[in-house]
Amino acid sequence: MKYKFSRKLNEIGNNDFLLAGGKATNLGEMIQAGLPVPGGFVVITEAYRRFTEVNQLDQKISSLLENVGMDDIVELEKVSIKIRELFTESRIPEDILSDLAASYRELGSPEVAVRSSATAEDLPGLSFAGQYDTYLNVSGTDQLTDKVRQCWASLWNARAISYRIRQKIDHKDVAHAVVVQEMVNAEKSGILFTANPVNGRRDQILLNASWGLGEAIVGGDVTPDQWVVNKETKKIEEETIAKKTVMTVRINGGIRHTEVSAEKQKESTMDQKEVMEMLDFAVKVEKYFGSPQDLEWAWKEGVFYLVQTRPITSLYPVPESSEGREGLRVYINMNLYSQAMKEPFTPMGAGVMQTMVENLVKNYGKKKVTGDRLWYLKNIDGRIYIDMTEMLNKKRFLKKLENNPSDKDPVTTRALLQTAERYKEEIASSTRGFSVLSKLNLRVMRLAIDNIKKVSYGKKDAEQARMMAIKEGQSIIKKMESEKKKLSTREEKIRFIEKYAGELFVSGFGVVFYVAASSGYIEKVKAMMEKHLGDSENLNKVEKSVPYSVTTEMGMELMEIARELDADGKKATKDEPVIKDFLEKYGHRASIELDVGDPTWKENPEYILDIINASIDNKTYQEAIDRFFNGKQEAEEAIVTITNRFMKKGLKKQASQAEKMLRDFREMFGVREYPKFYVRKFIAMFKDIIQEIGQELVEEGRLKNVDDVFFVTLAQIQDPKNDLKQMSKENREIYEREFKRNAPRIVLSSGESIYSPTEEGGDNILGGVAVSPGVYEGIARILHHPEEGHQLQKGEILVTTGTNPSWTPLFLKIGALVMETGGPISHGSVVAREYGVPAVAGVNGATEKIENGQKIRVNGESGRVELL
Repeated sequence: MKYKFSRKLNEIGNNDFLLAGGKATNLGEMIQAGLPVPGGFVVITEAYRRFTEVNQLDQKISSLLENVGMDDIVELEKVSIKIRELFTESRIPEDILSDLAASYRELGSPEVAVRSSATAEDLPGLSFAGQYDTYLNVSGTDQLTDKVRQCWASLWNARAISYRIRQKIDHKDVAHAVVVQEMVNAEKSGILFTANPVNGRRDQILLNASWGLGEAIVGGDVTPDQWVVNKETKKIEEETIAKKTVMTVRINGGIRHTEVSAEKQKESTMDQKEVMEMLDFAVKVEKYFGSPQDLEWAWKEGVFYLVQTRPITSLYPVPESSEGREGLRVYINMNLYSQAMKEPFTPMGAGVMQTMVENLVKNYGKKKVTGDRLWYLKNIDGRIYIDMTEMLNKKRFLKKLENNPSDKDPVTTRALLQTAERYKEEIASSTRGFSVLSKLNLRVMRLAIDNIKKVSYGKKDAEQARMMAIKEGQSIIKKMESEKKKLSTREEKIRFIEKYAGELFVSGFGVVFYVAASSGYIEKVKAMMEKHLGDSENLNKVEKSVPYSVTTEMGMELMEIARELDADGKKATKDEPVIKDFLEKYGHRASIELDVGDPTWKENPEYILDIINASIDNKTYQEAIDRFFNGKQEAEEAIVTITNRFMKKGLKKQASQAEKMLRDFREMFGVREYPKFYVRKFIAMFKDIIQEIGQELVEEGRLKNVDDVFFVTLAQIQDPKNDLKQMSKENREIYEREFKRNAPRIVLSSGESIYSPTEEGGDNILGGVAVSPGVYEGIARILHHPEEGHQLQKGEILVTTGTNPSWTPLFLKIGALVMETGGPISHGSVVAREYGVPAVAGVNGATEKIENGQKIRVNGESGRVELL
C-alpha cells in the first residue's frame, strides 16, 4: 500500500534523496544491491515539512536564529533548547500519525531502531555523523511516534546548527526524514571502513568489533577489537584484540550499558573467516557506491547485517594516475615544501601557476617530447603536488635531501626520506626512468651562461651587482606595464598572462643571481674563523639589519608612519595621505604572495592599519626603529672586530678576505628579497587584468560578482558553453572547505597521507632547525595569518606555520619565532636574523602542540623549543 508520508526502504533509491535523506537513500541502494539490510520504512521529509508548517515552526525558528554565530556556544545551546521545546509542545497532524501507525503494523510491529536521515548528511565532503539522534529498541506506536518527533527536533541541536552555519548550509534548505528499521538484537557489532581512515590508504580496510549492540563503540565507551586488512592480498596486516569491559544490551523500551563477562573481555570477537566475510562486504559496497564507505554492521545468529553506510569524508583525495606511471607513486606538497604555504590556491591562482610551468616546459624543453609534459604536476583542490617517485630512486638525490636545502621545509624533507626508505622496493619497481637534462633544450644553456655572468658581477663588484639587480627588475616591470596599457580585447589580455606567466620566475627570480655569491659568505668566514681563531664570535651580528632589503625597508617605513601619526595625535586610516603613499608603493603585496586570487593590501589595508595603530597604542615604533639602527651599528663593529682579530694574529690575507666577504654580504644579501617583490608585482598586474575580465563577464551576465572570476580558470572563461556562475559557486565552496583543511606533506598513490615524519623526543621538547641565534623565554602567540597580528603583544613569541614578506611588520614586535616549515634561508629565518630575533624552523606540529599563552623557551642555537 502507498502512503503519503512514508515509503518502504526497498522502494528508495538515489533519486529520492530530497524525499528520504542521506541515510535512508543509502540503505535503499544497499537493498537494491542485494546486501543484507534489515527491513523497514522511512518517514519522508514531507512529514517533517507538514509538521513544521501546521505548527508555524519555521518563522519561530528563523526568529530565534536571527543573530546567532557559529562560535557562540552558550547562545547556540540556549536557542537549541528553545527550538526543541517547540517540537515537544507541537502536535503531529493526524494524517502523519495514521501513515506512521499503518507502516509500523505492516512491518509487523517489531522492536525497531529509529534513526534521523537529513537532506544535508552523508554527502561527499560533508559529515554530519553523530550529530542527529538515534534510538534503539523502540517498541509500540506511542513510543515510535515520540522518537520520530525527537529525531525531527535533533535537526536543531547546537552542534548541528553550528556545523550548518560553518558549512554555509541554509537552515531553510534542510529537512528531516526518519528511518524506522527492524532492530537486530546483535551479539556483536561494529564499524567497517572500506578505506583506512587513519592513514588514508585505499588498499586497506579498517574493521572494528565489540560485543553487543553498536552503541558502546559509536559512543566511545569501549575499546573495540581492530583489524587492518589488505584488499588486494587479503592479508591481515594488523590485529589488535582489546579488553572489552562494556557492552550495550536491550532492555524493555530501550538500551543500557552492562559489564562484559570476565572470560569474554579478552576474547576475540571475530575469527578469520568472519573478517574475510567483512572484507567481501567492504569491496562490494565500495564498488557499488563508487567511493570509500563508513559502514555500521551487526551480527546475530551467524548472519551479518549492514545497518547504515555513509561516505568517508575525511580522506584526502588521491592524485589521478598518469599514463605509463603505474605502481606506487610518491607526491610532495609543493605549497608547503617550497613556499611554507598551508593554504590552497584559488582556481585562478592554481591555473596561473600551471600556465607558468607549461610555459617553462614549452620554452626550455625539447619540442619532440611526446605525451603529457606535466605528468608530474598534480593539482589537488588547489594544492600543487609533484610526483617525486623517479627522483627518490636516485642515490645522489637522496644524499642531497639528507643535507636539506636550506630554503625548504625540513619537516617535509625528513618525511620524504622516511617514505623513500620504507617503500624502497615499491619505488624501485615503479620507476620508469626520468632525466631532467634529456628533456631540456639549448635555451637552458644560454640561460645558465647568463646567470653565471650575473654571479661573476657580484664577485667582482658587490655595489655594482646590487644596482644592476634592482635596475633589471625595474626594467622588466616597466616593460610589462607598457604592454599592459595596450591591451584591449579579452583574447589579448589572456595571451598577455599566458605569455608572461612563464617569465614570472625566470625573470623575477633571475635578478637574484647578481647577488647569489653572498649566500655563502657567512659560512666561508665562519670556517676561516674557526680554523684560525678557534671560534666564530660576533659573526652572527653581521647578519643584523642588512641594508637594501625591500621588506626591511617596508617595516621601517611602517614604524616611521606610526611615529609621524602619533606625533600629530592621529591614528592610521586608509584616507591618510601617508597610508595612501605607502599602499601605492607596497599595496601590491598580499598575505598569500603567489596566489593571484588573494586580496592585496591595497584592496584590504586592515592588516597594515592594525600594525601601525598597534605600534601607536603600545609606543613600540621608536624601539623598533632604534633596534634596526643599533643592529646596523653592531654589524659594522662586528666586521671591524673580526678583521682586527685576524690582523692581531698576523693573518693579513685572511683579514682582507674576511672583511671583503662580510662587507659584500651586507651590500648584496638584502637584494634577495627583491625577486618576490617583483614577482608579486607581476601577479598584481595579472590580478588587475583578470578583474577587468571579471567585470566584463558580470556585464555579460556570466558571473554574479567580479571576484567570482578567481574561482574559475582562464580555460573555463574561454569556453562560451560553460556556466561560469555555477562553476564559480561550486569552486568557491571547494576552496573554502580546503582552506580549513590541514593538507598532508606527502600523498601516495595508495591514498596514504603523511602529515609529518616519525620523530622521537621528550614530552616537553620540540625539535627543529636552528635558524637565528639566541635564547628567549616568553609567552607563545599562535597566528595562522598575518591579519591576526593585532592579537600579538610586544615581546611575545610568534608561533606559526611559516612566513612570507607580508609577515615582516610583525617581526618588529616579537621576542622570538617558531615555524613549522622553512629552513635557514627561508623568509622568516632571514628576517629573524636581521632583527636579532631567536628563531627555530621545521618544528613539526608547533601550532597544535604549543598552546596560546603558554610559556616557552626558544633556543635558536640548538633548534629546540621547550614547553615550560
